[in-house]
Amino acid sequence: MVRKTSWARVILSLALLTGMLVPFSGGTAHAVSGLPITCTAAGTVFWSSVGNTTSWTLLGKGSCQGDLEGTYFLDFTGAGTSDTAGLCDGSGLVQNLKINIVGSLTNASTLAVKSINNDWVAPISTYPIVTPFLIQSNAGSPIGAGVFFNHIFVQCQNSPVAQFDFAITG
Repeated sequence: MVRKTSWARVILSLALLTGMLVPFSGGTAHAVSGLPITCTAAGTVFWSSVGNTTSWTLLGKGSCQGDLEGTYFLDFTGAGTSDTAGLCDGSGLVQNLKINIVGSLTNASTLAVKSINNDWVAPISTYPIVTPFLIQSNAGSPIGAGVFFNHIFVQCQNSPVAQFDFAITG
């Protein structure tokens, strides 16, 4: 018995096969310039005041996504100063906050690493409840914004529990 093959089935089969091969033939995707990378991390915020200067130390680990490159593992540290510590030194507001952040974004799929080196700044901000900040390149260009918080019930002692949420363009 000879079986007749319909041209419709052949065409459909070839279309499906072609559709399955297209993702493999296109190469790797690249980040889309201008799309923000949004990050959420847990970590620590430590501060201490000596005279008119407050020193800040930040540590964080988390994840990021958003530039069509997949998910990133985030690891960063930060060190910087401000003129005041907000409610924790009685001034009410944080003034002239500048924290240099260095770290890495590691692509979860490819393990490719992107370096981070930027500044979290705020002429005026709040602390300890929520501390909003702007993110700028080391040259001073704006590239994002974020917020960190680490105290519940407005307690000012250093605590090893903090959350960081921010978005940067790259």
